[in-house]
Amino acid sequence: MYDDVRTALAGALDRQAPPTLELVLLAGAVALALVLLPQLWPRTRHVVTIAHEGGHALIALLTGRRLAGIRLHSDTSGLTTSVGRPTG
Repeated sequence: MYDDVRTALAGALDRQAPPTLELVLLAGAVALALVLLPQLWPRTRHVVTIAHEGGHALIALLTGRRLAGIRLHSDTSGLTTSVGRPTG
């Protein structure tokens, strides 16, 4: 499992060509629209919470902990619980 993770990280962290100005501006415009438009923000908040809690879950697994659960609440709060040694 760790070899697969190392391979994926190596590919993701290799030097890449910088993004074009158009791509940066497009990404910024999409991000602003998702945050500022009232009809998009309620769903965007949930996606942000899912990504955030998923990050906690990934780090828990990568540090050898066992994932006990992820809770996502309707108010867009969340909680990720893991079990294992409290220190590395």
